[in-house]
Formats: sequence, C-alpha cells, structure tokens
Amino acid sequence: MADIVASKKLRIGFIHPDLGIGGAERLVVDAAVALQQLGHEVVMFTSRHDPASLHPRLPMTIVFSILRNILLTFLLWFSQVLPSPATPLNPLSPLGRFDVFIVDQQSVCVPFIRLLTGTPVVFYCHFPDKLLSGGWGITEDSAAGGVDLSRLGGQKGVSLLKRAYRWPIDKLEEVTTGQSDVILANSKFSSRVYSAAFPSLAKNPPRVVYPCIDVDAYQGTTARKGKAKAKAGDGVDLVVSGRPTVVSFNRFEAKKNVALAIESFARIKDGGLVPADVARALRLVIGGGYDDSMDDNVDTLEANKAVCDKLGLTYHILTSPTAAAPAEDVDVLFILNFTTEQRSALLLSPHTLALLYTPTNEHFGIVPIEAMACGLPVLACNTGGPTETVVDFEDDTGNGTGFLRSPTADEWAPALASLINVSDQQRAKVAEAAKKRVRDHFSSKTLGRELEVACRDAVRLGEPQQSMGDKLIKYSLTLIMLSLGGLVLAAKLGSKGGQ
Repeated sequence: MADIVASKKLRIGFIHPDLGIGGAERLVVDAAVALQQLGHEVVMFTSRHDPASLHPRLPMTIVFSILRNILLTFLLWFSQVLPSPATPLNPLSPLGRFDVFIVDQQSVCVPFIRLLTGTPVVFYCHFPDKLLSGGWGITEDSAAGGVDLSRLGGQKGVSLLKRAYRWPIDKLEEVTTGQSDVILANSKFSSRVYSAAFPSLAKNPPRVVYPCIDVDAYQGTTARKGKAKAKAGDGVDLVVSGRPTVVSFNRFEAKKNVALAIESFARIKDGGLVPADVARALRLVIGGGYDDSMDDNVDTLEANKAVCDKLGLTYHILTSPTAAAPAEDVDVLFILNFTTEQRSALLLSPHTLALLYTPTNEHFGIVPIEAMACGLPVLACNTGGPTETVVDFEDDTGNGTGFLRSPTADEWAPALASLINVSDQQRAKVAEAAKKRVRDHFSSKTLGRELEVACRDAVRLGEPQQSMGDKLIKYSLTLIMLSLGGLVLAAKLGSKGGQ
C-alpha cells in the first residue's frame, strides 16, 4: 500500500476562498503549478477571482464567483454524488473523486470535506484569522523559542460585543483547523503563532513548508543602462532610470508600514550618510497592489503622500502602465498595481541598490525572496518571516544577504546607507549568496516536493469516513460495554436488596 501511495499520481483539489492580489493568493497559485509540474492532476476551486490579476501560468478551472467557503464545499459534494446534468445544486457534475484537498485561509470547511467526501485534507496556515481580527499584540520570546500574544490595551480595550461574537468564531477556527489530516505553516514564525493562538495545536505544531518563487523568472539576461528596452504598453519606460534607486514593494495597507521606508530614505537625502552626489540622485520607488474600493488602500496612499509632504520629498503617482511619465528628478515614485514587467525591470536593474521590506511580524513575506533571487540585498524588520529568509551580514559575513533591524528610522537609515555604500566587489558577493539561498530553500521545485510529501502523508492516513466510522464504533462499543456493566451492577444490587 505504501509503495502504491508513493508512486501514484494524485488528483488534488485546492479550495481557496478568494483569489485576489495578495501573497496568500500568489502562494496558492504557485503551489498548484508546482504540483502540476510533478505530474499530478490539479483543480482549483474558489468563490471569487479576478481574471486580470490571475497568475498567467495557471492552467486550471476556476469556478463560481460569489459563493463562499461552506457553500462551495457543499456544491462540490453535490457535484460528486448527484448525476448529470449539471444544475445550480450540482454545477460541476459529473465531478470525479479527489485523492486529497489542500485548503488554506479558512478552515471551517475542513470537517465537512472530510465527512461528506471522505477525502483527506491538508490545511496550509498563513496566519490565524483570530489575530487578523485586530486588537492583538505579538511579541517573540527568543529565550523560550515561542511567541507571546496579548490584547492591546488589555481586555478593556476590546468591547464586550466583539469578545462575545469573536469567541465562538475563534473556537471554531481552532477546532476545524485541528480536524485537518496534515497541517502546514508558511514559516516557523507562523507555526509558533498558531501554537500560541490555539493551545490544542501546540502538541503537534504545523510543519513548515515555505512559499516559493519561480527562480528562472527572475534571472536577467542583459544589463540595463539608463532606460530599458520596453515593450509597448508594459510601462517599463515609466519606472526605470539611470539614477541610483531603492525599492519597496507591498500592498498599500497601513499594517505594511511603508512610512518607515520613506522616513529612512529622507534621512539619506538629508546628507551625511552617503556621498553627497549619491544622496542628491537617489530615488525611492514604492509599488504594490492597490484597490480604490478598499478604504485601507486609499487611506494608506494618502498617509504616505502626507509623510512625503512633511519631509519635503517630491512624489509622483503612476496609476497605470500608460500614465504620464514622472519628472526626472522626482524623489519618490508610487506605482499602483505595477505590471510584472515593471517589477522585473526594477529588481533586475543595475541601478537598483536595495529592497526595503517594512512590515513587522510578517507571516512570511515573498518580496524579499524575489529581491534576493535578483541579487539584491534586503533591509527588513527583525521579526516574523524575514528572519528566516534574510541572513543578516552581522550574523554571517560570508553568506549575508542584507540587514535585519528594529522598525525605526534611527536603525534603518544607517543600515540603508551601508547597503548603498557597498563596493562593487562586495555587492557581487552578496548577489551570489542571495541567489544561492533562494535556489536552495525557496524554489518552486522545493515547494512542489514538500507539498507532495504532505499530500501523500495525508493519503496514507486513510479515508476520513472510515477513520470516523472506526471511532464511532469504538465509542459505541465502549458505551455498550458500560451499559452492560451498569445493568449487571444494577442487577446485583437489586438482588441483594431483594434478599
């Protein structure tokens, strides 16, 4: 049986509630492609997706547009058990059986999948929804090797109403996550956070499977000098420059703390930390996902513009690949929803000196991996996932790939200056170490192999319906034996009473 499981090509279903523009969505698509490249049949199910933002290499069927997690699960089940023709109740009939499902973000569907379809489930943990609901502080306890969770402002800082409605939701997340056959996490940090947030998982913490990138997609073939050769409409000519550049890529969300990059950059521009001619020419490029229907995105962009105004920095906003070009001497360039070509051109440009990754307690963070794959040194916060991806120069001078610093401009500005002042010889050495680290630990091949192992481990555990049935039989037999014992005891006591 073990040999059959180890050699069999699997039919794998992905259930992801919303294929949007974030890192979690990127991981799901990369994971699906990596498994498919190993020869497995992969089908992805989602309740919402935007074809314009979907990964261009995703050769799978995407179904439904407005249905959410549990309803999606029941529709999949109905499509498996009800015959053709397809109806609104069984929209995918006839839908064949899957060997394993991979679920992420929302665990509430896990027990339904296992019970109704009899299919084992691998659950991939990004970060507990319990903590994403806000009001939680996370502190890493390096001495104990774990994390401490605390309510910001204590229990008094959270309304009674919020505690009342969050308690059953948080408990449901813990219970349903624990129902998974195999539980994975995107970093050691996330695994520790899950164990701290959900005590029942602490004895068997999620195993770590790192997200990945397609390393080959980040290998430049030619060095650019000044303006890069661009295809019509890709917007590359709007973002590349012969000026020394530092970049910061993230979604426009307050929690990403991009203001830290702006403030650190402003201190470099003020002079004294780098040669005067470099300081004058230096520019900062900030790019990321932006949705004008999201208040957080809109408010964050406005806040970052206000920081630029306060620090006396000029800025320009690119809203599309065909927007008006920025002035040559602009200090800060904001790129809303940059294209793949724009991102690649910036990361691979010989004039780009470093990447600034500003989030604190980030679950993993794929952007530093992309930068290192291009040979760029990275400056990131010394918490969360980046501590597992970026090797600090002070910890390993021979294999260092950047700096890890506390999220203050006082610490970031000198570190950024050090990256800007790196000699050409040292920069080449850093680039080699960074590229090697990504190839060894964060390639799509590595992700595919580790996910395949997790899927086969889940399949080896057997059909959930059978294991659940065995448990019910054991519980039933136990109750029967206890009942018989009770009857015998009652009979003996009754006979003694009769005497």
